[in-house]
Amino acid sequence: MKQPLKISPSLLSADFGNLAEEARLAEKGGGHDLHLDIMDGHYCHNFSFGIDVIPAIKKSVKIPVVAHLEIDNPDVFIEDFFHAGSDMIVVQEDTCPHLPITIRNITGLGIKAGIGINPDRGFEKLEANPEILDRIDLLIIMAVYPGFGGQPFSPVTLPKIKTACRLRDQAGANFDIGVDGSVGKHTIPGIVRSGANYLIAGSSIFNGYDIIKNISAIKETAAGSIVI
Repeated sequence: MKQPLKISPSLLSADFGNLAEEARLAEKGGGHDLHLDIMDGHYCHNFSFGIDVIPAIKKSVKIPVVAHLEIDNPDVFIEDFFHAGSDMIVVQEDTCPHLPITIRNITGLGIKAGIGINPDRGFEKLEANPEILDRIDLLIIMAVYPGFGGQPFSPVTLPKIKTACRLRDQAGANFDIGVDGSVGKHTIPGIVRSGANYLIAGSSIFNGYDIIKNISAIKETAAGSIVI
């Protein structure tokens, strides 16, 4: 594994009525950062967090907060999410007609940038614009489509992780490779063995009684799956 293992608890699965405390527990349990899915009801069939949630969460934790913009027009809101306190902004590649410019606009603000790729999308934009690979900090392979619950883990995920690893190696880049969707004890071994190091986990962390214990279990499963 080229990069260290990182667990990113996804607050979309947390108890919204107790969000600050669950964020603190996710930090205490060893979460590398907190993942906020920003959904607008247009790009995907769901509404989630608004911009104001970011400064509210940052009052409760010291770990970074990642704004994953699963919205139609992310370019319009990049500066807003930056000023709200996002430590990283992730955009979906299919929402950005000029992806290199979008990434440059994010990194130009002095924060980290990431890209998410849906199950039915390939790496054509990255291959056509290889300079992007030196600018991003995270490439997320979506194992499900944004906004819809109960989806099965996409079978294209593992081969796409391997392709992402090859692209990174060819470019001599150092970004994390993440997976978002259905990340749990049954899928983690294949995810890690395929080369991903950044695990975005929601229900497997928050839909239980002990957030700290759940994060520890994910770390143990992932660490035991690393091929040396």
